[in-house]
Amino acid sequence: MSRDASDDGALRGWLEEAADVLRAVDAGAVSRAVQVLADVRARGGVIYTAGNGGSAATASHLALDLQKAAGTRAVCLSDSMGVVTAWGNDASFERVFAEQLELLGNEGDGMVVISVSGSSPNVIALLEVARRKGMASVGLLGRDGGRAAALVDAPVVVRSDDYGWVESAHVVLHHVLAYALRDSVSAVRAPLRKVGTK
Repeated sequence: MSRDASDDGALRGWLEEAADVLRAVDAGAVSRAVQVLADVRARGGVIYTAGNGGSAATASHLALDLQKAAGTRAVCLSDSMGVVTAWGNDASFERVFAEQLELLGNEGDGMVVISVSGSSPNVIALLEVARRKGMASVGLLGRDGGRAAALVDAPVVVRSDDYGWVESAHVVLHHVLAYALRDSVSAVRAPLRKVGTK
């Protein structure tokens, strides 16, 4: 089925808007986030991820890629519906991530939160636990970064009020983080593989 020119124009406009949102991301902030996560991996720590709604799905995808693509120990606190609903029912929804990290997290581990607003109460409670435990932290955030921007070691802020573009940018950024960690592992291991073949 054909589309008229106005439909094509609207689609081009959306694609350009999405590209503009990504172009505006601070590459230096992304680099700092990569270094924070690389340091966690170098000291043998676990990287935890969490988010709400669409950001929960991105957090799960990030943990998957950190494990499989980047060879990094990673766990998503949003993944278990049983655990999340148990804490939500017995404590409060504000504590669904914080209570998990109280049990699982250790000094030297890392925490990546993904949040469009940067101010979700359960994300803030989680970051407060991470800080108290001496964990490094990264935030993939939207808008102005919200309260989370001041609580993480490396905030990466997608400065848009459009949830769709922020969430889409976060998916791209999570792949950038995973690829950067993957390639840093390859760079370290490559000389060892070369020596072993001679």
